[in-house]
Amino acid sequence: MFAFFRDRDPAGRSEPEGMESTSPSTNDVDLLSSATLAVASLATPAPSLQEETPHEEVEHQYLWRCFPDYVWSQRVRDTPSWVWGFGYDVEDSSGSRRWVCRRCIQNKNPKPRSFAEKGIQNANAHLFKGHGIRAPPDKTKSAAEKKVEKLKAKDQRSIAEVMKLDTRLPREQDIANSLAKGFDRKHFQRLLLEWIIEENHAFSVYHGCQYYQDNHPPQSSLGLRNEMHKDKVIAALKQSSGLIHVSFDGWKSGNRHSLYGIACFFRDENSQPRKLALGVPELRTRHFGHNIAAEILDVLDAYGIQDKIGYFTLDNAESNDKAMEVIGGELG
Repeated sequence: MFAFFRDRDPAGRSEPEGMESTSPSTNDVDLLSSATLAVASLATPAPSLQEETPHEEVEHQYLWRCFPDYVWSQRVRDTPSWVWGFGYDVEDSSGSRRWVCRRCIQNKNPKPRSFAEKGIQNANAHLFKGHGIRAPPDKTKSAAEKKVEKLKAKDQRSIAEVMKLDTRLPREQDIANSLAKGFDRKHFQRLLLEWIIEENHAFSVYHGCQYYQDNHPPQSSLGLRNEMHKDKVIAALKQSSGLIHVSFDGWKSGNRHSLYGIACFFRDENSQPRKLALGVPELRTRHFGHNIAAEILDVLDAYGIQDKIGYFTLDNAESNDKAMEVIGGELG
């Protein structure tokens, strides 16, 4: 638009011919400022919508492929647990939040681990057991990490500790795994036998050494027998024609160990009723519901039956109510 101006008046003002003054009023300035702020806010992306690197884009594509019904969580409050820094915060259409393991997504695990917000304590154990990630010094540790620290007090060091490897780094974690897999048990036993013969030691020297005591629990141990036949149990459960029902209960053994017996009931491939003992984990922490749930979920995950669970049969202990709340959040 063009406007023609008259010669300036004595006061030095000029106005367009046939038009009113175009000087902005106070209301015009306020309106312009509001519009500018609105445009600026629209141009500022939300944290989850900021530009992704090519590597992050690939990870997020895999995340949504594994969790198609979820979106980024619209967090309304801070999350104090340290594990959120190692996972993705997502939610479904009902607003139910889940923690998805970032390392599982990065490694393209076909079944990446995830936990409901109410059972976030279980993520501590997964990060430590699955990826060797330890809790920060001033944060809550999982029962598994506490157990390892207790063993360290007995001068038992892992290969990673001997080699001074940081298993939180993927490359050094791979090195530690390669060293562990490269250990030839039969070759070691042959060298041990040759040492006993060449040095003319009694064979009992092996039974009395610390190595034997640490690595040979009693043969009557239920846990050892369970491990020996674990593959057969997994195969039998996989062939089950229906749902698998679970029962668990806790008690204290004569030597004061707090144990939880976990049994399952199902029909085999011939539709015959069967029952099996899945495990007798020891609860080394306090008998809170989320601690019990963590042990039960670990056993169910070890046998790969999370998607086939039917009913749970328990007593009316208050801690079992909380445990089932956490388990229900995980299994849906």
